[in-house]
Amino acid sequence: MSRLCLSAALLVLLGILVAGTREGDNSNKNDGLRPAFCLQPPYTGPCRAMFTRYFYNAVSGLCQTFTYGGCRRKPNNFRSEKECISTCGGRNRAQVTTVQSGDGSGLGAAESSGYRGDSKERQPIGFSRRLLGVRKGKKH
Repeated sequence: MSRLCLSAALLVLLGILVAGTREGDNSNKNDGLRPAFCLQPPYTGPCRAMFTRYFYNAVSGLCQTFTYGGCRRKPNNFRSEKECISTCGGRNRAQVTTVQSGDGSGLGAAESSGYRGDSKERQPIGFSRRLLGVRKGKKH
């Protein structure tokens, strides 16, 4: 009987503790504890509007932009970088330093890997010359 009373008391205490916490309280976000939705990837949604929004990128630890379609919003979708940082933590882009690559260009490995070609013709990967407005026989 005493174990039952002790268990009931612990459940009541646990309920009080859980009820006393504010939803979205991020006082522990610097300790690695942040709301679970901050770990979700950005979600554009099925609609076709093009709103610039912010999401917390758990891999980079930054709040970054993405294009939101305008409907079926998920929680990792913020109107401002400040709101994203205050909810999920992390750093803003101004606090990030660029890693120097070996060629002295100032571009980090992630930044320089999005292009192909030599330094004279840096064409983004995935873009055709036609989309970039380059005609046959003319260099961009």
